[in-house]
Amino acid sequence: MSKNRFTLVLSMLCFFVFLACKGPEQQKFTLEGTLVLVDSINAPETDKEIEKIIMEYRESLEADMSRVLVYSEHVMERGSPEGKLNNFVADLVFDIGREIYQPDDGKSFDFCLLNYGGLRVPLPMGEITNERVFELLPFENEMVVITLTGEKTGELFQYLAASERGMPVSGIKLTIKDKQPHEVLIDGEGFDINRSYKVLTSDYLADGGDNMDFFLQPVNYELLGKRVRDAIILHMERVNAEGKKIHSELDGRISIVE
Repeated sequence: MSKNRFTLVLSMLCFFVFLACKGPEQQKFTLEGTLVLVDSINAPETDKEIEKIIMEYRESLEADMSRVLVYSEHVMERGSPEGKLNNFVADLVFDIGREIYQPDDGKSFDFCLLNYGGLRVPLPMGEITNERVFELLPFENEMVVITLTGEKTGELFQYLAASERGMPVSGIKLTIKDKQPHEVLIDGEGFDINRSYKVLTSDYLADGGDNMDFFLQPVNYELLGKRVRDAIILHMERVNAEGKKIHSELDGRISIVE
């Protein structure tokens, strides 16, 4: 084989080896378009009929949000170990829950527990609008009755005693010492670990929200079909219809002793 022919063959072999080693070529895409400046000249025309419908809904919503539900005698703020806002919300949810809960066993719930972080803003003195209540409770939380064993109920009180934030409660009196439950009264009676208890709460907490894991193994779970926020609105409308104002007091339902 001549030198030139050997060089040609070697070059062809190298070429085919190169092709064999080279992966499939990636496809390349080219995007083409036209830049359109959106300003008062180039913006599409507004559909007047659609704008009219939107305006009607907007005006209706704004009117509903600005509606005065009730008047408050004083400012209500959340607090720890208890607060006026904590007590106000927990008590009214307790009362509305007692009205709408229809248990199969004929036994109502024992107490109410909500969460401190769910109360987003204080209630001012004077008029309370619908918008303010939505700011207070912006979540769609449903009212739920959870039946717990005595052991899990004990864990609930351990949680309350160890928490650095005062949880809204109603129907109980809890004395805390060294971050442990010192005395627990439920509807005036001492806590009994050998019986079960029904707790009115929100579906958020019932699902373990705020690390309330004691709710995750319930004996029973019952949705009441009413949002916590709707219960507040209902209570305020009733008080206003009676020509009264809302108020709240600290009553020592959760206290810390040395």
